[in-house]
Amino acid sequence: MKRIFALLLLACSTLLLAGCAGTILENAEKDYYAVGQFNGWGTAVGDETYKMTAIAINDERVASIKAELKGATAVYVLQVALQGEGAGWTFEYKIDGETVTFDGNQAIKVVRTAKDDPDTIDFWAQNKESGAITNLTPDTLYMPPYQETATDGEGTWGDNPGALEDGTYYLVYAEFSTYKAMGLIIISA
Repeated sequence: MKRIFALLLLACSTLLLAGCAGTILENAEKDYYAVGQFNGWGTAVGDETYKMTAIAINDERVASIKAELKGATAVYVLQVALQGEGAGWTFEYKIDGETVTFDGNQAIKVVRTAKDDPDTIDFWAQNKESGAITNLTPDTLYMPPYQETATDGEGTWGDNPGALEDGTYYLVYAEFSTYKAMGLIIISA
C-alpha cells in the first residue's frame, strides 16, 4: 500500500511540475522591448514589432537554456537579426585579454516600461538603474561587467552588450526574485 501511495504521489508531483513548466511567466505590470542600432534604439520602444513576448520555460525557443531559467518569475523572448556590418560605428571591449570590435548593429539592450505605457521607461538593461544583468549565453553575448569604471577596457554598466557574431537570434530576458538575466540563442548565422 505504501508503495502505491508513493507512486501516486510521484505521478502527481510530476504532473504538477509539468504544468508549472507550461505556465507563461510574465510581469503583469511591465512591457519589454528589444532595442539597438538595428531598430533605431528609443524609437523602437512602443513599436509592437519589437515588444518581447512572455513565454513558459518549456517553450522550444529557450530549450537550450531551460536549466538557467529555473526559478524565473518572468521570461520574455523576441527574434532579432544582428548584423556584423553597416552601422557606421563600432565599439570594442577587451575580452579574455583580446580586443574584440563589434559593429554598432551588434549592440542589443532590453528596455522595460510600465505596462501599456512606453513613455514610462524603468531602465535600459544593462545600466545603473537596471542593476547587474546575468549573462545566460556567454558564447553568443558579451555583457560588460556591472561596474562604474572600466579598469582594462572590459566595459561598464552603461556600455552596450553585444552579439559576438552576426546572425539571427532569440533575445531572451528573464527576471528572478533576486536578479535579472539576458541571453542570445542563435537561430542562424
